[in-house]
Amino acid sequence: MTIEKLKKGGRIEVMPEDLASQIAAGEVVERPASVIKELIENALDASASSIEVDISLSRRRMRIKDDGYGIPPGQLKTALARHGTSKVYRRDDIFGIGTFGFRGEALPSIASVSRLTLTSHAEGEPEGSQIIVEGGEIKSVEAAPPIGGTELLVENLFYNTPARRKFARSDSTEMTHITSAVINSALSFPQKRFSFVKDKKQVLRLSPAKTLRERVGQIFGIEYAEKLIEINFREGEMLVFGLAGTPDFNRATSIDQYFFVNERPVKDTLIRMSTARAYFDLLPRGRKPVVFLKLSLPLESVDVNVHPAKTEVRFSEPGRISTAIVEAIRKGLGSSAVPVMAQTRKSFNNSDDQNVRISSSHLTSITGRPSAKGGFERSFELWSKPLREDGLLGANEPPLSSPAHGRLSPTAIPIGQIFKTFLLIEDGDSFFILDQHTVHERILFERFMAKLSGRQIERQKLLVTETIDTDSIKASLILSNLKTFDELGWTLEPFGKSSFVIREVPALLVGKNYTEAVKELSETIEGNRELDFKEMVSELVSRMACRAAVKAGDSLSLKEISALVEDLGKTELPYTCPHGRPVAVEISRDSLYKDFLRPS
Repeated sequence: MTIEKLKKGGRIEVMPEDLASQIAAGEVVERPASVIKELIENALDASASSIEVDISLSRRRMRIKDDGYGIPPGQLKTALARHGTSKVYRRDDIFGIGTFGFRGEALPSIASVSRLTLTSHAEGEPEGSQIIVEGGEIKSVEAAPPIGGTELLVENLFYNTPARRKFARSDSTEMTHITSAVINSALSFPQKRFSFVKDKKQVLRLSPAKTLRERVGQIFGIEYAEKLIEINFREGEMLVFGLAGTPDFNRATSIDQYFFVNERPVKDTLIRMSTARAYFDLLPRGRKPVVFLKLSLPLESVDVNVHPAKTEVRFSEPGRISTAIVEAIRKGLGSSAVPVMAQTRKSFNNSDDQNVRISSSHLTSITGRPSAKGGFERSFELWSKPLREDGLLGANEPPLSSPAHGRLSPTAIPIGQIFKTFLLIEDGDSFFILDQHTVHERILFERFMAKLSGRQIERQKLLVTETIDTDSIKASLILSNLKTFDELGWTLEPFGKSSFVIREVPALLVGKNYTEAVKELSETIEGNRELDFKEMVSELVSRMACRAAVKAGDSLSLKEISALVEDLGKTELPYTCPHGRPVAVEISRDSLYKDFLRPS
């Protein structure tokens, strides 16, 4: 049907049922991974404790089996009818949806573009039943053995929609999406058992895990899981919890960001941006944090009926959600910065025989190279340290130093300074090297931000005012941001066409080059127009802290070193400077003993 024909008065008709079903299927079933996602969610809604996924893309065959409560024989046809559902009965039900599925679209949509065999046995029934549907048409309904749960076999997906098959990606790409769907579901419900097989080779076998950290360890490896800190924050009926990476554990992309709302995996812009805000002054620009974040909310406060695939949600109080996420992550990071002498090593049961079995050779073909520590790594960005070019550093051999936070114990002993840049501190069984500039930057940044939030910025009037001359573009920029400068402790007055008189400066910058500081701040505003106001202010304060902090090359006494270390320990997030550079690295006594061939 062309636009020209419509303009000439094409007749309006109701679509045939099979055509309407195929169009509906296009919204729900985008690719093979969509089928896996929908059928796993059906199994979870059926209270399954064990879910098996068995696929062969080359044979165009996918099988999902669960041990849920099953479907009674007389309801198989209804389950495959459009909008046949056991989850929503009244209009008011859609305002408090607590299940994954609710529209009754997934099964009929899948059946309309494939050959689907559904076998199910409901508890208490003497036998099971089976229905076969091809292209939306029921081929047979008959009795079946009592299998205990439900099994769905999907074959020849998109066989009757050639256009959809034409746009299908390669098997390896589709496999990546399927793997992601299985992992998302396994992370949603750590207490469930999952098995994932491809072409008769075991990819994942996950036994029930007691915690999210244990499940992350099963999938990604123990060392990976141990780099994450606990998040647990409650505000009224809202709970924000999960795991978050320390600032040194980050990515070039958002591949390792998993978000869940009431156990539903979601791709939500608000949660993603709030997470980024929580790490704004902790990561180098362009780097992404690693997070496994879950939100538990009253059902009526979140709308899951936004997207056909149910991967997007809408919140009734987005501002409150965003604030809670930022506070939850930052409080978790702050409380995890425990002095080294008070730390205890995290551990959890992760037996290869009991909790996770992984076909390493098969994972290589799917996601990258196998991990020696369990779990898997992706070839496009391995989280572990790279090997040396000469190959002498083994994959499991730890480096001499590792990133560390700067909150040391009260008994830490300052040793001195090297290269007039780094501070040396002994603390328990570890030796710390701190960057004096980044340490001071973090201290000054947090002090200034605290005073800014309390409107207690200290100002210094200049006995002799200074004049800054700029071009017309920068003058216009400064003029339009005089209020922002004022909030940061500056009093600037226009003087002529493109000049300004500096009458007051922040006490933080007393004795510094004021005209250069104003120029740098105006350039920062100009180069970061895409940031929201809070992020812009944070960026401006970080620039001021950088100017005010001690520099590489400044000599410090032991007393000054002790004061810096003590002040750093009082900061909220003693991990990095506001630009994301680490404040400290740690060298353990054992690693030194090993390098000098001494028995530990």
